[in-house]
Amino acid sequence: MEILLKPIGVIHTSKSDDEIRDAIKGVEGVVEVFQEFSEGLEGIDGFSHIILIAYLHKVSKLSGTLKIRPRKWLRLGIDLKEVPEVGVFASDSPVRPNPIALTIVKLKKREGRFLYVEGLDLFNGTPVLDIKPYTPSRQVRDITLPEWYRALLDRIKSVFPQVEEL
Repeated sequence: MEILLKPIGVIHTSKSDDEIRDAIKGVEGVVEVFQEFSEGLEGIDGFSHIILIAYLHKVSKLSGTLKIRPRKWLRLGIDLKEVPEVGVFASDSPVRPNPIALTIVKLKKREGRFLYVEGLDLFNGTPVLDIKPYTPSRQVRDITLPEWYRALLDRIKSVFPQVEEL
């Protein structure tokens, strides 16, 4: 089976890849929706958050490796040796069988076909495949986390009390 996807837009941000990679809460940016898809934005105004589905165009290799040590903990001061090896599907690693991303961002404003957002963790030039509104039906309030994740999160919170969730 072959799957062909056509980008509906592209990410614009003035931040470097390293700044985005190191940002704990994401960065500000703009989602440019291509003109041919701009009519699809009708009614998006007023949603506080939107979901972006994107193609990770900068992933240089698709790894056959399905087990990794999530590297996001490094930027928070955790030694990678202290992070357990887990399956790629238990992580946000960009190196995965299909280089796609799902991210939830705050919609600050819309100007025509341009969506100004914050909390962005996608690089400049990232192709956007789809946009969905973040609605109450998507909220999950009572989540559980594996012990390894909770232990790392507790360590981070003891050093960075301002970090609410990761």
